Amino acid sequence: MLEDKRLKVFAAVVEFGNFTAAATSLGLTQPAVSQNISELEKDLGVRLFDRSTRGDVRLTEDGIRFEGYARQIMHWYSAAREAFNPSPLSVGKGPEKPASVPLDPKTDALVWASGGDLHIEIRHK
Repeated sequence: MLEDKRLKVFAAVVEFGNFTAAATSLGLTQPAVSQNISELEKDLGVRLFDRSTRGDVRLTEDGIRFEGYARQIMHWYSAAREAFNPSPLSVGKGPEKPASVPLDPKTDALVWASGGDLHIEIRHK
């Protein structure tokens, strides 16, 4: 799997603003989250978060700068993964055969991908 677990942990801490909440969302322990962030800070040579006595955290100036890079890296990991293991809706360059998804007895949705875009058409029978 293409990803750096530490970037995923970093993104969760940013999202939740708390190591414990990030740990819960990722299915990790709080010490594991702390260790991942400490390793990342050591590798980068900067402090990414200011920690409060209540357990909340906020990004430092370096953390704010790093967040942009982290999101780009995670985006490109995802793009590379998709290029070599595409989802069924993104295969090929032309329009794909629509999949019919029943919504209720009188309504369905046609779902297909074309040119990298996802299309959904609601149809009433």
